[in-house]
This record gives sequence, C-alpha cells and structure tokens, in this order.
Amino acid sequence: MTNTYPRSFSHIGLSVPDVQKAVAFYTEVLGWYAIMKPSEIREDDSPIGQMCTDVFGRGWGKLKIAHLATSDKVGV
Repeated sequence: MTNTYPRSFSHIGLSVPDVQKAVAFYTEVLGWYAIMKPSEIREDDSPIGQMCTDVFGRGWGKLKIAHLATSDKVGV
C-alpha cells in the first residue's frame, strides 16, 4: 500500500468551550462561512439528535452546535 500525503477530507468536528466565541473567531479572523449559526441540540429522536447520540453515546443531554465551511469547502 502506498501512502499518499496530504490526504483530503470533507469535514471535521471540533469541541470548543464557547461555540459563540469560536464561530466569531473562525468567521472574522479566518474568513470561514457560517452555514448553520450556533444552535442548541437536545438528545431526542430528530435526525441531528440521533447523529449526536451516534457520536457521543447515550446520555449527552444537550449541546450547542454550529456548522462552518472553509473557502475550499471543508466543513467544520
């Protein structure tokens, strides 16, 4: 198997202590696009609630999430 670097990816998730401040930094300083502004998500049967349960496991309760994108279309 040949390793080819750098490898590409379509999106990445980051955990930050303050989503509002993080979105402000990434949009104002790095110029990323806000696709979905910070929103509170609760553990439920909605598609995004189920996705978060898949990632974090049961019992996460609620969290704030935002979706950003870089100029070359990498989602964060």
